[in-house]
Amino acid sequence: MSNLTPAQVVDTLSKIGRDIDDTTETIGILDEEVVRARAAFKKEYARRFLTTEGSMDVRRYTAELETADLSLELELTEVKHRAAVQHLRALRDRLEIGRSISALVRLEWGVS
Repeated sequence: MSNLTPAQVVDTLSKIGRDIDDTTETIGILDEEVVRARAAFKKEYARRFLTTEGSMDVRRYTAELETADLSLELELTEVKHRAAVQHLRALRDRLEIGRSISALVRLEWGVS
């Protein structure tokens, strides 16, 4: 069925476990980056809105225009966060697959 030894399976599962830990830590960092980017955008948007003269529409569009870079930065930070969460899900799927393979390798090798 496979050419894997039990030791290779253990090594692979251990690596996946370390990758899960690393990715979980990365997600924590990215969570903070998203919160900080959102706060910076909202604060600057409000400042621009309140300091602009004119109708509500003029104030709103001026604030949007002047904070477009912060808005983009927020969205890109959210994209990184979502990618890390998806990576974590993929790692967990790989771990489950590895556990199934491990059971089959144990059967092949007669190890219980």
